[in-house]
Formats: sequence, C-alpha cells, structure tokens
Amino acid sequence: MDTETATMPAADVAATSLTKLYVGSLPYNWTAEHLEEAFKPYGPVASAAVVADQITHRSKGFGFIEFESGADAKKAMSELNGREIEGRSISVREARPHTERSNGDRSNGDRFSSGPRSPRERYSFSTDNTESTDTTGRSYGNRRGWW
Repeated sequence: MDTETATMPAADVAATSLTKLYVGSLPYNWTAEHLEEAFKPYGPVASAAVVADQITHRSKGFGFIEFESGADAKKAMSELNGREIEGRSISVREARPHTERSNGDRSNGDRFSSGPRSPRERYSFSTDNTESTDTTGRSYGNRRGWW
C-alpha cells in the first residue's frame, strides 16, 4: 500500500481498488487499443492492457482495464459483464492482486502433482520377490512396472 492510500479513509480505499477490472474471454485478435475503445463510453480510462504470451506474442484472451473513478468501473462492470463481443461472451469483474504461490504448490513443476509427499509415500519398495518369479525361481521381470 502506498502512502497516498494509507492516509485515505477506508471507503475511499475501497473505491480506489475498484478502478481496475479484469476482462476475460476476449477475442484473441484484440489489442489494448480495442479494449480501451470498448470501455471508453463508460468513463475516462487510465490504462488498458491485454496479456500476451511471451514467446508467440499472441493474446491469451484476457486483459485489464483501469478507470479513473470507481463509479465508472462499477458501471462498466455491470453493463459489459456477459455481453457478446465477436461471438464471445466476455466476463468483467474486479481485478484481484496477483498472489505468489507457496513452495508447496507444484514446487517441482509438475502440473498434476497434489503437493509435496514424503519419500515413503511416493515409493514403496518390497523385498518380497514372489510376484516377479515363478515357482522354479526364474524371473519374469518386475510386474509392478518399475523396470
């Protein structure tokens, strides 16, 4: 929080935080200029940004728009949320601040991981060799799929 918002009354801080909106389901060919033009009729726009992929520089289909007043942002949010633009129903809601993930959340880079596990839980080794050998002692490999 900066010094300007630290000295404001709580009601003014709430109105200030409502000036930035998240806009989802945008057409992929849209730029910040398209976004600004769509929201201009609802009040003076402070900034507009469409998030793009870093490698391909193609739009990810969402962006942020910031108004100079909270009342204008609220009006735009209520009127444009759910409106169809170029065949896509856009969603407009209050932007939330970005939060960093903790180390426990997918810290190993695995998207499908359910979090950190103890080594005992992840790997279960057995010294019992009855599943991989027949009665004569010949080995047929590991039937659990470890080989």
